[in-house]
Amino acid sequence: MSNPNLINNTSEVRHRGEEDVVVIGSGIAGLTAAIYVARSGRSVTITEQSSDVGGRARTAIDNGYYFNQGPRALYLSGAGVKILNEIEVKYSGKAPPTPAYAIKQGKKYPLPTNLSSLITTKLLKGLSSRVEAIRTFAALKKIKFSEIEQVSLQEWLDKKIRHRDVADLLKLLCRVATYANDPEIQSAGSALSQLQMAIESGVIYLDGGWQTLVKGLVAKAQEAKVTIVKGKRVVEVVPQGSDNNNNLTSSVSRWKIRLSDDSSVTASVLIMAISPRGAYELFRTRPDIMSYVIDAGKSPVRAACLDVALSTLPNRSVPVAFGIDSPLYLSVHSESAKLAPKGGALIHVLKYLKSSIDLDPKSDESDLELLLDIVQPGWRTLVVKRRFLPNMIVSNALVTAEGGGIPGRPDTRVPNADNLYIVGDWVGVEGLLADASFASAKRAANQILETHPRLVSSIA
Repeated sequence: MSNPNLINNTSEVRHRGEEDVVVIGSGIAGLTAAIYVARSGRSVTITEQSSDVGGRARTAIDNGYYFNQGPRALYLSGAGVKILNEIEVKYSGKAPPTPAYAIKQGKKYPLPTNLSSLITTKLLKGLSSRVEAIRTFAALKKIKFSEIEQVSLQEWLDKKIRHRDVADLLKLLCRVATYANDPEIQSAGSALSQLQMAIESGVIYLDGGWQTLVKGLVAKAQEAKVTIVKGKRVVEVVPQGSDNNNNLTSSVSRWKIRLSDDSSVTASVLIMAISPRGAYELFRTRPDIMSYVIDAGKSPVRAACLDVALSTLPNRSVPVAFGIDSPLYLSVHSESAKLAPKGGALIHVLKYLKSSIDLDPKSDESDLELLLDIVQPGWRTLVVKRRFLPNMIVSNALVTAEGGGIPGRPDTRVPNADNLYIVGDWVGVEGLLADASFASAKRAANQILETHPRLVSSIA
């Protein structure tokens, strides 16, 4: 039976007339914001240009293998877990498999994970390096991260770390925790706080992939009577009721959202759950409103990703490996989560890309294959399916020192437009990656409910 809240034909939108809130984009942030607002009794419509909801959280299923869009992990003490629990979205999963290894000059070394392994690891040369590493990790939780948001990670390492091998280990761990490979411009405060969160509470891989979260969020949205319009792109956003100077102020009482089939929906409040570029394009004729987001998104976090489904795993003794002298990652996600048929394996191999270097997909794919050769020799004859994503957007915006760190990101409420909001992994004052999406969605919903207590449905 089809659900009445899922609309593929936007002719139905024409008859809905006005909504309290329209959300552009059905990724994690858009769905979460819609749920919070709709649960307050407001009428909410989500528009999605794709035929599927979920954005980059979608999971492709092929012959029993679950392909996330790159390696994804849920941080157990992040905003995402708190919000998922709050809105009662269920999921299951396990911590990444062990042991983990660091790859240096083509050789495997056990990755130190505690005090005793820091003392004995061969990744660190000499007693003084080991002592510095122990002291650094012990002091990590005492750092006032807010004081180094405007300091780059590389600058912080140069100032605080004496030994190159210790700095290399920290850079490796920050890469894995943030998915970013730009220490020269990345905010030290955001990177190190993310690393500390990962060390303290850890992460899990999700059974059934991140599509589990998408399904759960859609179900909660449906329960709250959110309408989801799929397969229709928003081509124009027109303010209704501007003042005499055509300024977008509190005098804008409505937004008219025109879709690609020439249907439209009108709303009192608009939430944009899209990329900085997407938000800018919708307001290209109004640079006074949205031009500031271009700077926010000028350095997206990118990666080249090779996803490999194997009929069996050649080497179960090395399920996780990270490059220490190269920005590489490998993890057999199916060793922890239910992502492959019995006996099979689903591996994500990743190369963290720098924002300042041109793409070289052929070389990147070769690097990823070489890491597989080192860690899982014989994998090539066991391939069931492979997928290469040469320029995957991990996050829409790197948190930079120059931009002021996390506090310098755009707020969810758009300046100069009282009923316009943005949400996503590049927005708000809390979290990185998916945690930022969840946190910004809740923040925007709270702002809307506080600032706009009387909307169409509440008046009616």
